Amino acid sequence: MGREATTAGTTQRQRYLALLGLYASIFAFSISFGGLVPWMALDMEDRGINASLIGLVAAAHPLGVMLMAPFTQRIVQRFGSGNAMIWCTVVAIATLLPLGFWNSVYAWLALRFISGLSGSVPWVVTETWINVAATDRSRGRAVALYAAIMAAGFAAGPLTLQWADSLAVSPLPWFIALQLLSLAIIIPLRRLAPVLEHKAGAGVISVFLTLPALLSAAFVSGALDSTFFSFLAIWGQRVGLPGAFALTLLSIFIAGNVLLQFPIGWLADRWGTRPVLLACGIACIAAPLLVLAGLPAVPALLGMVAFLWGGCVWGTYSVALVAMGRRFSGGELVVINAAFVMVYTGANIVAPPVAGYAMEKVWDPHALMVVALLVAVGFTLLVALRRKEF
Repeated sequence: MGREATTAGTTQRQRYLALLGLYASIFAFSISFGGLVPWMALDMEDRGINASLIGLVAAAHPLGVMLMAPFTQRIVQRFGSGNAMIWCTVVAIATLLPLGFWNSVYAWLALRFISGLSGSVPWVVTETWINVAATDRSRGRAVALYAAIMAAGFAAGPLTLQWADSLAVSPLPWFIALQLLSLAIIIPLRRLAPVLEHKAGAGVISVFLTLPALLSAAFVSGALDSTFFSFLAIWGQRVGLPGAFALTLLSIFIAGNVLLQFPIGWLADRWGTRPVLLACGIACIAAPLLVLAGLPAVPALLGMVAFLWGGCVWGTYSVALVAMGRRFSGGELVVINAAFVMVYTGANIVAPPVAGYAMEKVWDPHALMVVALLVAVGFTLLVALRRKEF
């Protein structure tokens, strides 16, 4: 089935309108999500809950996303992409309401798991919709802008905690309001949602067998982003960086996540996706090698490398989405996107504990860079060897 069938009845102006709405919606949602996770962790710590339980609550949402992703195509086929996205978002927002008055950590664990189950469909449909609404000529920039906006929202989320603290109010109502705003933006766009027809024989398992290089992009971005969010500042302190700079280093890495996406997307439009993914992979190999070779002794250069590294790590995610959109369409694209989300969230769950264990038990603190290097090497080799996926 060609791409025309997936966008039937929509004009170019309507596609641009859909893209603008999706960008605005994801920005509001990602600010909320980016602030909600650290708020929950801080709240539980203040109540004396041990770190293991806090980690379980944090892992519950991505676990729910990962488990539900394989069923996304059936849900979209049953209810339509727009309706499925809206009603699953309603369920996800409903799970936030009890957080303000239900203090049981096990209740929070269940609520976050349900939120992940319901949040899988909007995530997959949003990325599929953006790919369908974009044109081949500008797909790299359209997807890169989505990735940059999402990263910017996640980075801005913790600022809402500081703002709420300065007003001596709970940030939870603001997080709920932002997600309601995200939903309100999508509702009038529902009629523009693409028709994602069922693809006979398409299944998540088959995607793992046929597109390992593209899925490895989800793993490298999910693994390195989540690991560095957890440990980069700790690594900086342990290698002797000034305390303030160790914290700033993570902000520099996140800034690269945000600011370099559009240039990377522009390059994907001009050069093609495979050369850009290879370039990102090589950069992700070079960065930890430079660090292990003594780069922390020169903080200015370390900051520059962290900025470029952050852009290339997140760039693997956005460019892989572009590659999918150029090759696949409709229901098949939903299945592939679902597998991509499964791998990304799986990496979110697995990578930080592995890196933390390696730092404590194998080579403190440099094992963090070794883990990052191994992940990048595996990704780059797969992309180099699997030309036909692109």
